[in-house]
Formats: sequence, structure tokens, C-alpha cells
Amino acid sequence: MAPLTTTLSRGSIVEAAVDITRTEGLAAVTMRAVATRFTVTPMALYRYVADRDELIRLTADRIGALIRPAPAASWQDQVRAWAHAQRSVLRAHPGLAAWLMDNGPAGPEAYRLLESLARAFADAGLDDAHVVRGTAQVMSWTFSRVAIEDAADARHRAGRPGRTRAFLAGLDQIDPNSHPTAARIGPALFTLPMSELFESGLDSIIASLAAADPHPGPQNPPGTASGEAPG
Repeated sequence: MAPLTTTLSRGSIVEAAVDITRTEGLAAVTMRAVATRFTVTPMALYRYVADRDELIRLTADRIGALIRPAPAASWQDQVRAWAHAQRSVLRAHPGLAAWLMDNGPAGPEAYRLLESLARAFADAGLDDAHVVRGTAQVMSWTFSRVAIEDAADARHRAGRPGRTRAFLAGLDQIDPNSHPTAARIGPALFTLPMSELFESGLDSIIASLAAADPHPGPQNPPGTASGEAPG
């Protein structure tokens, strides 16, 4: 990649790190990799950021600013919009979901997004216990699924056998008489598209919280948004 002509600054360093994350993954963000973008030595960056840990946090927070859930009428669709926006941006920046699971909030953007999700549950009239449960479940499901999807992509890029192949190969070795259900549903289970699995899990979480909604209204079919006909 051609060297950047942008003036070296805290902001430009973070933008370079975001670009590296998008093209190579968060693990590739190092002081040296960023410095190379500006044709300077890594030491030149320390005038603007303390170390790699701070750079990663700034990068994570900047990527968080890109996550903008689409407006939605019902609380269910607000939750879906939040999860979809998170998944879209996180998948475009490999490794960030796993980092967030390990390190927690990176900065102010994390709390903006937390407020957005929690408020969707609170505005539905759910009590705080259900708001907490719903928020935790959606966050955990979204981040963990994206981390799993990122890991699958990394295995594919590295040419390593994927879990699907290993599971399907294992099915050939089991006795269908001893494990009839596993033998029957295994091929469908282990080849379930990632997007379909994400949506079904999200729908299950939303359905469980909808049962506690004190003001239930017309429900959209699972996996659809307001005004959208099921496919």
C-alpha cells in the first residue's frame, strides 16, 4: 500500500489503524504497521499515543462510531436493528468482536451503543431485571457469533480445515443405529448458514423477552422488519 500523505496526528494514526483492521484484522494493528503507513519509525507515534494498548482502544472506539442502528418503530425491530448494525460493522473489522469480549468497553461509543440497546427494552415497559437480561443476551449473542464467524474466516484464509468439514467427516464414522438423531440432522446442523443461525438465535432472545412485555402489540414475523413482508 502506498504511504499516506496525511499529516501525522492522533486522529490520522487511529484512522490508519482502522484501515488496517478492515483489510488485515485487528491483530495486524501494531505500532510498526501503522508507522509504515506514514513512512516513519514506530517511535514517532509515541508522541500521539502511549502504546499499542491505547491505540487498540482508540481504534475500537472509532469503529464503534460507525455502528448506527437504523430507526425502527417497535422495540423488537430496534433490537434487531442494533444487532444487525453491530454484526455488519464488526464483521467488516475482523478480530474486534473477540477483543471486545476480552477487554470490555473501549470508550464513549460503547456506552452510546449500550444506551441504545437498553433503552429499546426499557421503552417497551420491561422492568429493569428484564432490561438487564435482554441487553446482556443480545450483546453476548452478537459478539460471540461474530467472533466465531471471524475465526471461521481466519481458518479459511490460512487453509486450515474448518469445523464443518471435521464434523461432517465425523458423521461418517458414527453408528446411525446408536446415534439416529445425530446422524439424521447432522448434515443440516453442521451446514447451517451463519446468517441464518444468527437470526434464529436473535429471534429466540427477542421472543423470550416479548413474553414479559406488559404492552404487547402486533408482532412482526421473526427475522422481518416493520413493513417488510416475510420472504
